[in-house]
Amino acid sequence: MTSHPVPRNGSGEAGNVPEGDNLAEVDDEDDDGPQSPNVKRPSYGDKFAFSQIGGLLEVKIQRLLKRQSFISAEPSFDLIFIQQQTCYSPDIVFNRRIIDHIVKCGIAHLFLRMWQSLSSVEYLLPDNIQALRNLRLVLSIVWNCTDKSPQLCESLVRGAAVHSMLSELAGAQLSLSNLGDKNRAYLVKAYLGILHNIVHLCPDSRGIFRSAQAVGILQQYLDQPPSLVRTKAFLILSYIISEEENDLINATDENVAYIIDILRDALKNENHFSELYAFWASEIVCGLNRLAANDSNKLKLVRLGAVPLYVTLLRSTDLEEQSLAADGLWILSFHRENKLLMKHEPGCLEALQFAAANSTHEGITRAVRGALWVIQSVSEQHNLLAAGGSLPAAAEDPNAAHVMISYHWGVQKSMILVKQRLRAEGYKVWMDIDNMSGSTLEAMALAIERAAVVLVCMSQGYKSSPGCRTEAEYTYRLRKDVIPLVLQRGFAPDGWLGVIVGSKLNFDLSVPDTFDQELDRLVAEIGPRGKLGSMRDEAVVGGPLQFSLHQGASSTSEGGCVPLTVVASPSISMHGYYPTRQLSSVAAWSNEEVQQWLELAHLSAIGDRFSDFDGRLLLHYKRMMQSSPQFFYVSLENLLHLKLVEILRFSRALEELE
Repeated sequence: MTSHPVPRNGSGEAGNVPEGDNLAEVDDEDDDGPQSPNVKRPSYGDKFAFSQIGGLLEVKIQRLLKRQSFISAEPSFDLIFIQQQTCYSPDIVFNRRIIDHIVKCGIAHLFLRMWQSLSSVEYLLPDNIQALRNLRLVLSIVWNCTDKSPQLCESLVRGAAVHSMLSELAGAQLSLSNLGDKNRAYLVKAYLGILHNIVHLCPDSRGIFRSAQAVGILQQYLDQPPSLVRTKAFLILSYIISEEENDLINATDENVAYIIDILRDALKNENHFSELYAFWASEIVCGLNRLAANDSNKLKLVRLGAVPLYVTLLRSTDLEEQSLAADGLWILSFHRENKLLMKHEPGCLEALQFAAANSTHEGITRAVRGALWVIQSVSEQHNLLAAGGSLPAAAEDPNAAHVMISYHWGVQKSMILVKQRLRAEGYKVWMDIDNMSGSTLEAMALAIERAAVVLVCMSQGYKSSPGCRTEAEYTYRLRKDVIPLVLQRGFAPDGWLGVIVGSKLNFDLSVPDTFDQELDRLVAEIGPRGKLGSMRDEAVVGGPLQFSLHQGASSTSEGGCVPLTVVASPSISMHGYYPTRQLSSVAAWSNEEVQQWLELAHLSAIGDRFSDFDGRLLLHYKRMMQSSPQFFYVSLENLLHLKLVEILRFSRALEELE
């Protein structure tokens, strides 16, 4: 499911094409799905130049596209040739060129045509064995090609293939009770393999999967014995489940521990391929990283031993493995308990620091510095920034307040339109495509510190991105004004993002027909904030109390934290220091969300004393503060053993829960 920079074929079918008419008698070799890359695949790559192979592929695909029926033996010869070209080849560049050419020649259209033809017959009956043979051949081709072609994945999504394959999996003929039959088991593996490739390479397909009832259909496979089927189903679900559904697949540690065991087995081998489970380490880490998007899973992964495995991959010579490990460690670091566990994990900080100092890969450097930023204390964060390089460039006065756009790259085109409109209205706008130089982390921190307001552009991609979360949580920590924008139709923030945006008024920019009207409303909501020459621009950037990690922040207080720079501003109410939350949203907070609120209010040190608090108890405690203030403050001091500064910070944060 990943684009491998080295010869890999972790998710393609890769089995030899069965010969003869009776598949049930000859398919023992390829029934277990992907085989080791050490197995020699049939390939014409060494015998003919690319132009010759490409020409033959085009002729055969075009000939197949002219057919009306695929239930006879005649199409098999062309399908076998095409399938052989998609199998593993040591020449990964040649292999990718071949697959790109197959996609260009119309394999998506051929697959959909064949599906329509073959679905008209009972292809699992003995009399229709040739129809089944052809179906297996085209599934093998598509399984291999979707592993490397986002374009093919997108074409299959548009062609409703996701719904069709999920419907097949939900049907009686492929029920769990029938998986003892090798042909039925192969179809299940192939469908799951293709679906896994699609959901990995097409993140926007998540809604398609959910509308096709994928969660309910795939959940049945999680109770199966360890197998390719169980693993594929689990990995697909890791991409599509919501926060509320997380316990459906992770109610116990068993499934997560099983996936970590596969990764551990893969790392025992020099090429990081698990012969036992037929998975590459890289594709397992992709799934684990998706799983870690849920905060409750972050702690579970660390406690079950994922961190030392990630550290091993971070030290790998393979750039893809390094990148996935760096991203994974960054994602895992957002859980408050993981920060301490990762700090004390032997070799973890050292590996992150080594990669930060020595990696020449921009994405890896950004991820490891991001992980170090999240793990370390405020004073350590300052040191990390100090070592980061030059300040970001700016055409205007660098101290002027601006509107910052915090977004995921998947919505960049829409946000460029927003940026252009705001600049036309006289706003100073910070967007990373214009204002990045030196350290990415330093540029982000400085942009947030100097922001008058931050536009948080919400989508599933934003919520899943550790980079976006780092920006959003630093914005929250500095008590910046936030305006949420919806950039994905139907997206509703939950988890950590729901805590940050709360019940603030949002603006839906996901619908093209109403984009301009929503943009007008957004401009009105921003008002004078970030407008060049406005009163807000002359005031302190970022509100009445600001953490400064740059100028004037070189010394630390006794507690080891960077001191607060307190600046009064007549245009900004002191009331804005802590973000407001509506009672309805706070009442729905879980224990985890209360802990996130404490952490973002600089009160993570007292989190253990509020471990049993959910939103309702927190609001009840606030009412106690209002109705019985003497008992409230005595309870904080004598029952919860808070220090004076902690009492002041907690009561101040509690006041802001309106």
